[in-house]
Amino acid sequence: MPSLAVALFAALFAVGVGLDAGRVALVGLAVLLQQFSVGLSNDWLDHKRDRAAGRTDKPLAKGSLNASLVRNSSFAAGVLALLVSGLLGWESLGWMVLMLVAGWAYNLGLKATPLSVLPYAIGFGILPVFVTLSLEQSQVPPAWVVVVAGLLGVSAHFANTLPDLLEDRATGVRALPHIVGQKISALVIATTAILASSIAVYQSNSLAGLVGVIGLTATIVLAGIASVLSLRPTPPRVIFPLLVLASLVNAVLLMLGVGPIGS
Repeated sequence: MPSLAVALFAALFAVGVGLDAGRVALVGLAVLLQQFSVGLSNDWLDHKRDRAAGRTDKPLAKGSLNASLVRNSSFAAGVLALLVSGLLGWESLGWMVLMLVAGWAYNLGLKATPLSVLPYAIGFGILPVFVTLSLEQSQVPPAWVVVVAGLLGVSAHFANTLPDLLEDRATGVRALPHIVGQKISALVIATTAILASSIAVYQSNSLAGLVGVIGLTATIVLAGIASVLSLRPTPPRVIFPLLVLASLVNAVLLMLGVGPIGS
């Protein structure tokens, strides 16, 4: 679900900034493959820790899949993401390299440090740049669009990490959400998601007023529920899907509000 959601985010934004159907498809496929590479590598690199923590939602931890198969699949997905990005141009290829580096850096060690939020903020922030550089006449998106995407990445990181709080502590992981604690993490989830939506609404010159109000309200509701659930002794995994939905709401706001770039 997260991989599909991020790919959909990229595709919606690509439609909004004026990419043709073929390039929209290539953008969505490239981002989906990048997400597969990062997600599979995370499962491969963490399978021993997941097994020690008794994770039943991970096929590798349960022994249902072979670790070498998952590892090789993550490499293959990364190579395919680069090949597809190359079809969009050298600039797109270069930014896809950065997206892969950000995701793999998180998996290779940053996820267990106070810098854990950086790969999410950078990876999400890069996404709209990757899209607009895929235009036939490559362009750089407005700075506020990058800020919106980066804020959504921060929110997603805290929402994704909290449900594993107890297991991570047992295996020695000390990411930024673990360090600041549940209350601050809940505040960060709400603040960053709502701030991202607010910027998207108020910076857009072409977004209909009613659409902006509906989008901002939806984000506030989704982020608010996620934040409240984050305060439970054992935060449920539904927190992350709620933030995924909030991100898709903001993807629609960007699609409708940014408009064709360079036209």
